[in-house]
Amino acid sequence: MKRRIVIILFSLAALAAFFALSVFIYYQSGKLGIPVSADGSEPIIIVDAGHGGFDGGAVADDGTVEKDLNLQIALKLNDILRMAGYKTILTRTDDTPTSDPDAKTIREKKHTDLVNRMKLIEETPNAYFVSIHQNMFGVSSYWGSQVFYSGNNPESEILAKNVQQSIRELLQPNNKREIKKSGKSIYLLYYAEKPAILIECGFMSNGPELAKLKNEDYQKKLAFAIFCGINEYFNSP
Repeated sequence: MKRRIVIILFSLAALAAFFALSVFIYYQSGKLGIPVSADGSEPIIIVDAGHGGFDGGAVADDGTVEKDLNLQIALKLNDILRMAGYKTILTRTDDTPTSDPDAKTIREKKHTDLVNRMKLIEETPNAYFVSIHQNMFGVSSYWGSQVFYSGNNPESEILAKNVQQSIRELLQPNNKREIKKSGKSIYLLYYAEKPAILIECGFMSNGPELAKLKNEDYQKKLAFAIFCGINEYFNSP
């Protein structure tokens, strides 16, 4: 038990050190300022860990469940954002879904889950929605992060471009994927009126990329790359 506690404390200390170093580098580069939105007001970043609870999302061949990767990356992103001075809201902090507790069928649960996330977007003043997901495809050769954006607010596309570019420059230099406007299949982006993006962090159907996505150090780097894109958006002229 003592050994386990020591390992946990060491891991937390290492994670904190990484975040602190990341923010320090940004301060030194002069790219980290007080976050403000286009109208000069303080933004609130809604960090959404896709799926959760009854809804596991995609499942890899080795049994890895998407909802778990989403949460791990979302929590790291949230920590970095808060250390940098951003106000944030997490849609979930554990494996508890956002659906109504009295929803009985899977259909009702999925519907209320989306409705409640949308309600959070609508009711949060000056909200910017950033959703974390993983991709899956029948061909295992596909890889790389890709950012989708809502077509209802022009700021969504700008934010998506910044995040996609940041991931490419800091983590995936050979990633040629371009941002893509959301269709009806991505409910929250399709109906969101506020700036909203969804990041498909990688392909769980690609063995080497799945191994990276499950690696905590890679998750930290990915979360930091996403943060840099968000921060660049708020600090660009």
